[in-house]
Amino acid sequence: MHPLLSIVTIALCAMLCGAESWDEIAVFGETRKDWFAGFLDLPHGIPAHDTFNRVFAALDPAAFRTCFLPWTRAIAGVLPAQVVAVDGKTLRGSHDRPAGKDPIHLVNAWATEARLVLAQVQVADKSNEITAIPELLRLLALKGCPVTLDAMGCQRTIAGQIVAREADYILALKANQETLAQDVRDSFAQMAGAAVGLDYAEAWDKGHGRVEVRRSWVLRDPDVLA
Repeated sequence: MHPLLSIVTIALCAMLCGAESWDEIAVFGETRKDWFAGFLDLPHGIPAHDTFNRVFAALDPAAFRTCFLPWTRAIAGVLPAQVVAVDGKTLRGSHDRPAGKDPIHLVNAWATEARLVLAQVQVADKSNEITAIPELLRLLALKGCPVTLDAMGCQRTIAGQIVAREADYILALKANQETLAQDVRDSFAQMAGAAVGLDYAEAWDKGHGRVEVRRSWVLRDPDVLA
């Protein structure tokens, strides 16, 4: 195996085991040096943390993803249908002010039951999530999965793409889509006194030092939805 592939293999094994920094990856490699030596080409031993950093910084992200996704699918197989949460996150501490680099902003697809990141796409900032979400969805097998997105992803084309992949969508809606938001408010107000067609549920949770009350109304009258 080429030494560069050996470096990537060590790093991926370390990250799968919970390593979160180049230093932790290097320590992981050193503690399992004899095991890695059984199947990797390591003429100079386990690389230093700076070497891991330089190798991954030099990789082409698109080419790496093309190779990495089939590998993860071969290992994980097809996951059972579950909620897939699509959301954008800014990586803490990823900025480089002296070099004039902004923090890294990623759009992730998270399998909620498997607790696994299925795919991610880097974007310039939050405003670019709309263009990244369709690209991310194309990478995933979504049949039978409910896909959740925040208000940034509340777009007709995105909803249509999810339906075309034989999945369901749960989209957040905010007042910045004024007409649609008012239509939804009017529809729920219209059904408020109806005996059928409107379901209600309430849940209480305690966590993070507070009590959270979640109240949900579900509109299922086909005439109103039409």
